[in-house]
Amino acid sequence: MILKIYLLNLISDLDNLLIITTVVRKYGYEPKQLFFNIVVCLTVSRTIYVAMIQYLTGIPGFRVLAGMILLYIAFCFVSSIQPDSEARPVPSIPAAKMLFIVLAADFLVCMDSVLITSGISANLLYTMAGMALSLTTVLAFFEFFSEILDKISLVQIVAGGLIAHVAVTGIFKDPVMKYPVSLLEKVWGFQLNEWINFIALDAAIFLILAGFMIKARNRA
Repeated sequence: MILKIYLLNLISDLDNLLIITTVVRKYGYEPKQLFFNIVVCLTVSRTIYVAMIQYLTGIPGFRVLAGMILLYIAFCFVSSIQPDSEARPVPSIPAAKMLFIVLAADFLVCMDSVLITSGISANLLYTMAGMALSLTTVLAFFEFFSEILDKISLVQIVAGGLIAHVAVTGIFKDPVMKYPVSLLEKVWGFQLNEWINFIALDAAIFLILAGFMIKARNRA
């Protein structure tokens, strides 16, 4: 059971790692400064999410609100590109606030994996153990991603695109979207659900292109 939870979260956290690393680097922190704290905080928080996720995702409008917040975060990522640099950044906010931001960002992007995890096991001890192992494994690459982000700011644009993709797919999964989607399907004459991933991909590509344009304008 622990192995199943470990493998599931290991796979789903590969893209989340880029997002979390980008958040940490954006505020000037080094991964090794917060490694242990992030592993512990995310393990505890995700275990709590598993216990309550079924109730949260059933609330009409919850995923829409979360998706809108994610889209705002994605836009902030691509619109605040810093010049590529070898210099080490200086922390711009307290560590406690940084951890709160990481927890908030992770809560918004990990809902699908948490929902699947809750279906695998109702034992919170097994859940906590599996998540702790997967987070430790994934965050072991924290420093590697941090070095890339430190030298290549374009990676931050890609992270923004990933967030936009997660946001759009989450919005369409909200119960409140059931009626609008059904109405559009009747008007257009095709199954909109089959196009959700394409719509999300288009949103990601649009935001990435916008990020490239902003970066080019800043260079001019």
